[in-house]
Amino acid sequence: MERFLATRGRIRIPKSEEWLDECFMNRIYRKVKNDATVSLFNMQFDAPMKFMRQTVEIRFLPDSISDAYIFENGVQYPLKKTDKQANSKVKRQNYPTVDYSKGVGGNV
Repeated sequence: MERFLATRGRIRIPKSEEWLDECFMNRIYRKVKNDATVSLFNMQFDAPMKFMRQTVEIRFLPDSISDAYIFENGVQYPLKKTDKQANSKVKRQNYPTVDYSKGVGGNV
């Protein structure tokens, strides 16, 4: 007790509960698939379409995976559990396909 009381001036108090939660968040990197989903612990989550085909940083508390979010440049983008039927009907941008018949750079 004497040792604790002698050093109590060096004990830091957390700024806020949110700041403390931020300190204990797990951070992992995942690639967002072409259907704008990302996989965490065998569960699928919907991500914003702007992250398709990109590797993103996902943060979550270990006991609350359902509150996971993508963190990019100080902005949080929430993830929600995927409804597979609804996801199959979403319109997405069509990316240009590669035409291999043009034969770029080699003998065809």
